[in-house]
Amino acid sequence: MATRLTRFHWVNILPGDIKMAKPQAHLENQAASSVMGTAADEVVVLTDILGRKLKIKPLDILYESQLTRMFGTEAANLPYMMGFVYPAASVCEIDGMAYPRPTSQQEVDEAIQRLGREGFAAFLQHMQSEMEKLKQVAESGAEPKPE
Repeated sequence: MATRLTRFHWVNILPGDIKMAKPQAHLENQAASSVMGTAADEVVVLTDILGRKLKIKPLDILYESQLTRMFGTEAANLPYMMGFVYPAASVCEIDGMAYPRPTSQQEVDEAIQRLGREGFAAFLQHMQSEMEKLKQVAESGAEPKPE
């Protein structure tokens, strides 16, 4: 099992995890972007298998802290937080419809429902792609290249 820092959070991936067609992704803001770092306003656009355009914005550390406080002891359930809460909270727009950051358990549940399995699959594929880039950079010893 590999643990890697991604643009969004720490992720544990087991060898042979989900293998699907790669999602389409591009950056909205190319300024100061790299595999390792992300500009605060950087937005990645993914397309899920339903054809929906998902705009993903990395969570800042303050918001992650607020989510942890909001969930209390449930935040210790890392697979739930990193597998459902953080990805759903990272989606700021779907097909041109903007969504504010969830600020309650009910809003997080709504964001999870809105994203659905297809959206989570696109998000996971994107994160796996980012981890592959990190692996290649680590193995080559080179600095990450801006996209």
